[in-house]
Amino acid sequence: MHILISFLAPLAKPHAYLDPGSGSIIVQLLVAAGLGAAFAVRVYWKKIKAFFSGKKNVEEKPAEDTPAEEPKDSKPAKKKSKKK
Repeated sequence: MHILISFLAPLAKPHAYLDPGSGSIIVQLLVAAGLGAAFAVRVYWKKIKAFFSGKKNVEEKPAEDTPAEEPKDSKPAKKKSKKK
């Protein structure tokens, strides 16, 4: 890598100044892109795994924050009424 940079360095004459703020925003962009890619892989991991393993049917569980369906044989809870 160092050899490649040393060959290309004389070809490019920089006409701009990169201050530390510019460098930090580039680092922030790279970190955000990496975390976004990791989150996307986490969310779609079962689909990715099914794609590469050749399986066609992939069951998806409902998200934890959404209420699951109640069993059909269960009775609804009774409401308590307040009497004064």
